[in-house]
Amino acid sequence: MEPAQTVELTRTGQRAKGHDSVTRRPRERGRLVLALCFLLFFSLSSALWPISVRAEIIDRVLAILPGQIVTLSDVEAAIDLGLVEVPAGADRIAGGLSAFIDRMLMLNEVRRVAPPEPSPAAIDARVTRIRQRLGAPAEIARVLSARGLDETVVRLFAADDLRLAAYLDERFSAAAQPTDDEMRQAAGASAGQRLTDERRRALVDAWTAELRRRADVTVLP
Repeated sequence: MEPAQTVELTRTGQRAKGHDSVTRRPRERGRLVLALCFLLFFSLSSALWPISVRAEIIDRVLAILPGQIVTLSDVEAAIDLGLVEVPAGADRIAGGLSAFIDRMLMLNEVRRVAPPEPSPAAIDARVTRIRQRLGAPAEIARVLSARGLDETVVRLFAADDLRLAAYLDERFSAAAQPTDDEMRQAAGASAGQRLTDERRRALVDAWTAELRRRADVTVLP
């Protein structure tokens, strides 16, 4: 091969390499931009993930009844407002949950018989007792806000309390009364009243136990 041809081939090769380098640069820049976008996306996702998880975990389902669920906030609100009592020595949430389930099952039975509506004055008095239990107005506002409640909901709870109390009185008070012989053996009015209260409580407990057996109640771990 002539020297001139060798020089020309060398120059041609250099031009070809230069052209290939120019065409590769846009592709390389595109891949770099794409990689940076992915990196930014995953960085932001990782940073925001704990926040999104915390935002979604706002309550917890504790139990499931037919057509109803019981959440942690339901139980906390019922305890705070005095709608249920936690048995002495029991865990606050576990004991409150059990009592709240009993309350819901009893109220379902009460609604089936459509009892008379409580008077507005009776509801007002029950709401007043609930407020007295909570204490100062600031504490009342704090509890209601923390549980997502307002005055309307508190009045509904109070009305349910009155309906349930009237139903229990009508159904169990007469059956719980001791006989004359039992009253004489009890030796005193206070002892007789205590006997009545114990018998009534036993009757209500047996009734709620039967409601539980008939109902499909699932308590979640």
